[in-house]
Amino acid sequence: MNELSSQIFTVMEREMQDMGPFIVKKQCVLIGADPDNIEPRDLPGLASALSEVMRTFGGFDKANIIYKEIKKLENMEKIVEEETSVETKSHMLEDLGKASLFAGEWDKAFEYFTQLVEEAEKNKDKVATSRYLRRLGFVYQERSEFEKAQECYKKALAAANEVKDNHQLADCYNAMGTVNWYMGDYPKAIKFYDKGVNHSKLADNKNALSMANIGMANVYADSNKYEIAVDHYNTALETLSDTDNYQQIARAYNNLGDTYLEMEDWDNAKKNLEKSIEFAEKGGWLNLKAWAEFNLSNVLIQQKEFDKAKEMLDDSLTFVEQIGDLAGMSGAFQVYGKLYMAKKDWNMAILSYQRAIDIYTEINTPLNLADCRHELGLVYKSKGDSKKAKEELRRSANLYSHLNLDNMVNIVLDDIEN
Repeated sequence: MNELSSQIFTVMEREMQDMGPFIVKKQCVLIGADPDNIEPRDLPGLASALSEVMRTFGGFDKANIIYKEIKKLENMEKIVEEETSVETKSHMLEDLGKASLFAGEWDKAFEYFTQLVEEAEKNKDKVATSRYLRRLGFVYQERSEFEKAQECYKKALAAANEVKDNHQLADCYNAMGTVNWYMGDYPKAIKFYDKGVNHSKLADNKNALSMANIGMANVYADSNKYEIAVDHYNTALETLSDTDNYQQIARAYNNLGDTYLEMEDWDNAKKNLEKSIEFAEKGGWLNLKAWAEFNLSNVLIQQKEFDKAKEMLDDSLTFVEQIGDLAGMSGAFQVYGKLYMAKKDWNMAILSYQRAIDIYTEINTPLNLADCRHELGLVYKSKGDSKKAKEELRRSANLYSHLNLDNMVNIVLDDIEN
């Protein structure tokens, strides 16, 4: 093993323990690098791949640590600058942009993608222009600057339309669907995802097709249209059935299981969450496994298997805390709240929900926050503290109203009155 490989293995092992070397080897294979003989030219691509994985596992902080460590090893901007192939140079710069984005260095990501857009426009390369504008839009989306993200996506869409590139059109429509989902405009999101489906089929792009269907399913699930959501999740899984995209398969099974939880169909919830765990393990996406496990704990709570539910929750929380996955931590604490509520341990339930609320507030996820405040309000109501119950339920209703979820507003208002 050469020195550069050894240094990267050491960094990843320090941050991810026994998983570190496995992650390095897997990402090297994906980018076509030799894990035992990593070269400086491999670093932009490897930095991008590792940063993406680390962000998925542990958020921007963890990705930023890895990216900074890799940047200490070699001057990657100099590596890009010295590259003689124009095409390879652009790919390297795009990798640096993606790595910066995954690591939360949005100013640098903006700089890299702006440079790439300018070069692509100068070369009149509409496909590249569309791709880089979409990347630029994603920078804005991650900053919650949704109107600016939309503008970039619209320009990307226009560029893709000029050359009738169905691959780019599918990705652009999916991006438009996602940003409108974030903004709470569900009808628009569905229209864009529907166009994403059409162009994915024309391009024979199974990954884009599955993402469009999962996107639509997420919107319908958030809109409490669970049966339609189930159909789209199943369509996505059917599309992915002969692929090795285990992360997307695990995610689809997890979301499908979560939807069955909302429908109180415990058997189907359990079956799909177990499938999610299976594919998450197969693909090495252990954070998804942890998410599926604390969702599966919900089923065990409903079946009054409290000890087994707590054991599974403890394991999944330990893992998401270890990797710094804030969204996973907040989800786990919310399930702890449900566990303690089912056991009528009101004080522990309140403490668990409050910890979840604190994190949901920090990472700015209003729908999860609304759900959590609703459940906390019901805890106070069951405890007999009507003042606190109404306070939390009103907060929940306000959040649901902001998200235009009128059905949920009415449910919460009914909980306040009765």
